[in-house]
Parts: sequence; structure tokens; C-alpha cells
Amino acid sequence: MMSQYLDALVDRADLDEIIREIDALCAKREWNELASLRNKCAAAVKTGRQVWPAATLANYRLALHADAKNAAESLQHPTSTFSIGPLTEVIAQSHTWNEIQKYITDPPMRGFVAYERAIRGDTIENDESLQHILEIPLTLGTWEPSYEVPFYSDNGVEAPTPLLTAVPFNKVKCNTSAQRDDDPDIEQAVRGVVEAWTAQSNGRVTFAAVSGGISSALGALGLNEAYVCPLEPTQVMSLVAWAGASGGAHGRRRGMAQGRFSAWWLATAFADALEEWPLRPNTLLAEMEELQWFTWREEDPLHGWQLQLAVEDPFNDMSWAFSARDISS
Repeated sequence: MMSQYLDALVDRADLDEIIREIDALCAKREWNELASLRNKCAAAVKTGRQVWPAATLANYRLALHADAKNAAESLQHPTSTFSIGPLTEVIAQSHTWNEIQKYITDPPMRGFVAYERAIRGDTIENDESLQHILEIPLTLGTWEPSYEVPFYSDNGVEAPTPLLTAVPFNKVKCNTSAQRDDDPDIEQAVRGVVEAWTAQSNGRVTFAAVSGGISSALGALGLNEAYVCPLEPTQVMSLVAWAGASGGAHGRRRGMAQGRFSAWWLATAFADALEEWPLRPNTLLAEMEELQWFTWREEDPLHGWQLQLAVEDPFNDMSWAFSARDISS
């Protein structure tokens, strides 16, 4: 009877009623029926019925709430591409690695879920078959931050910017006559962090590398003055991982596993150690501590998504600054 009822809903392409049924099946935790409804909706698209959004929603809810087997099966369903975030991150919110890992057979999917669960505190051995996906250690370094993971709800995701320990911003006068140098490795790493912002949304990136201190790097961005605040390596990793995980205003979220990778890659690029990738965690920390890290802003506060850093290498008399911004309109 239930199957006939679901068939009738899909045949009518009654999207509102289908979504109400999805809510009801979730409330009753009838995951097999929800998976059946998802599949019916996905198949109906081939006959012209506009119910793909319902199939996507049902698949997302399965990843978020269902038993481990049904949740794992959602990862490779065709609708997964259109969810509000990577289902490898969604599934990690409410399923431990021990619960889910035996049901995930696809190696990249296994790897990404393992990284997501490690970020959330699961103890996972640095198995080569998992670690080769992103190459960085599965286990977080003792100095790495507790990366702020998002919260997925039935219909959305919340991923606020990490809160930093309150340290006053100091005003600096910028050297507007500074000449830019080329540093393609670091610029590419910066742009890679916020690729979703620029490729899928309204994001823009400006970057400068110079000889001299950060006042020259900021001046090369066109600033007359700026407000800067020093950062510890842990704070840098937290901010960059947040940005790398985010889709910005309109892009698709990439997930905290990808965000953590972006932070490692960016820090390694600034350390001029990409040829030694991946560094050991304590080696990366030591390299970051050789540099001076800052976040910066202009006098008027900005709205939307932003990542604005300045980095100084006092031993080689070099500095870099960049601004990555995205807005919803």
C-alpha cells in the first residue's frame, strides 16, 4: 500500500506533497521507504516529471539521519551532486567511522569520510588507502585547532567564521610605492583556498608579494592604511580551513576535509616547502613559526565572506598580502 501511495505521489509530480511525505518518513525513521521514494523521484525525471529537488532532499536526509547502511548508499546516488554540501561531510555529522566504514566501498568516499570523522575526534589509523586521498595525516597534529565543523539541519547548513581570541587591531601606514614580485606557487595556493568563491559565486581575490614588510605588501594591494592583528599558526589554520571548506555566497560547500587540506597546502606554500609535501605536523608548525602571520581589515567593516591575511618572512625580507571576498549580491 505504501509503495502504491508513493507511486501516485510521484506520478502527480506533487512536489509539495512529496516533501511533506519526506518529512513524515524522517519523523517515523522509515529509511527504506524514504530510499524508495528517492529512487522513484529520480527515475520519474526521465519521464519529464519535475521532482528532482525532492529526490535530492530525500537523499540528503538519508545521509544525515538514516541508519549506516542507507546513509552510506546515499553517497554515490546521482542526486548527491546537488546537495547543499558534500555528503561525505553530511554523513560524518551523525555517524561514527566505526558505524559507517564497512558500508562505504568507494575508496575516495571512504577517504573523505575518514578525514571528516578524524576532524570530529574519531581515532582512525593512518591507513595508506585512506590517507592517499588527501596525503596529509588523518590524525590531527597536537597543535592543530579544533576545526569548527558546520551544523547540517534538515534544510540547511550553518558554518560561521571561527571566533578568534580578542586581540586589538593596530593601525599601520602602508607603503604605496612598493613594487609587486611574482610568486606563482603562493598565489595559486591562495586562489585554491577560495576557488569555490571565485568559480561558483561572486568572489574576488587580490594578491601581492613584495620585498619588505607587511606595510609594503598591503600597500601593493592599493591600501593607504590598514588595521592588522597578529595570528598564531593554530588560528591561521582555523581561518584558512574555514574558507577552504566554504562555498561562499552561492558556491557549493566543499567540506572541512578539503578545508583542512587547503590550510596545509597554503601553509606549506608559504614555507616554500611544496617539494617536500606533505610535511610532518611538527615540521609544518616549525616552518609556520618562522613566519609572522596577521589578519587585516580596512577601517570600515566588511560584510559577507572574507579571508584577509598578511604574512612576513623577516629572515628573507619578504612579505605577502591577500584579500579574498565574496558577497551574496
